Amino acid sequence: SRAQQLAAIGLSGTGRPDEALCRCLDPSGGEWEDIDPPEPDEWLGTMLARTPNQSFLDFLSSRPYVPDRVRHTIYLQPLCDPQDLKVKPFPDGPWPSWSALEAVVRRFYHPLKVQSLPPQPLARLHPRPASRPGEYGAQWHAGQVLDALVEASLPSDSFCTLAVTMADLYPREEWNFVHGLARLASRVGVFSFVRHAVSGNMPVAEASARMLHRSMKTMLHEIGHMFGLKHCTWFNCLMRGSNGEGVEHQTNFLHLCPVCLRKLHSSIGFDVPSKYASLLELFQEHEADSELFQTDCEFLRRRISALKDLPLGSTATPQLAAWSGSQPLLSPPPSRPACVGGG
Repeated sequence: SRAQQLAAIGLSGTGRPDEALCRCLDPSGGEWEDIDPPEPDEWLGTMLARTPNQSFLDFLSSRPYVPDRVRHTIYLQPLCDPQDLKVKPFPDGPWPSWSALEAVVRRFYHPLKVQSLPPQPLARLHPRPASRPGEYGAQWHAGQVLDALVEASLPSDSFCTLAVTMADLYPREEWNFVHGLARLASRVGVFSFVRHAVSGNMPVAEASARMLHRSMKTMLHEIGHMFGLKHCTWFNCLMRGSNGEGVEHQTNFLHLCPVCLRKLHSSIGFDVPSKYASLLELFQEHEADSELFQTDCEFLRRRISALKDLPLGSTATPQLAAWSGSQPLLSPPPSRPACVGGG
């Protein structure tokens, strides 16, 4: 219900945020979709009993990991031949655009630093993970991939290290596959994009944009779990659980709902309007080729308009990111007042 959603955000009582942040979190304008009732085989119908609602206060009570002066970098580890990332992106090459994936993580999780590690083929990890034949070629044991990453010594300033592959994964012998696997205590995860590959006859630009959107969604979602965000049950949110676009009748997109937005904001202290302006700048590059990116851009423009009178930086919490030493995402355009919209 709306009352439950508002309570989960925490817009009243002693924990109410300041007025600028309340403006960014207020769902009364209807910009955030509610979750539809699940249909057979959809994630919400099969997993809800094992996914308790996580309100903002529940999130704080869980004592989530937060970046600090030692650990403040998100590392991305491509598991592939180095040449795979040098050719044209999918569908002409095997991977979605790596530069676009790195860019969306940098903008979404600003002010954390984001760095890509040199590509590493799965077969060269040590100890070498087990593999077996599968419908997408060799299928690799996800848990043993994580073992190898941890044994290789993660960077000392790593907040989390996320390995990405275009090979299929499985978690144990009796499972057919798994999209990804993470160990929150070790701050390491691995996930695969191979089942996001677009099939069927469509223009190259559309196929490329759809593959990129799916891959961005998986990457941002899995990193969100590293911050302690559970699967969202409040709105049709980036953090909502999903069995994939081929199964779910309701598509989710590349933005957080007010509950999850407040959780992430409490950990890294970004300026909400600046974040959305930065994401819009990136997504617009793909808007003409994809209805998915178009929907995200339309959402961002509505929020930008709703919050255009907030002063630049009014929702930032600099003390949370004192370790970052980073610059603002965007500078205000010279032809406009010193404010940026978003939300």
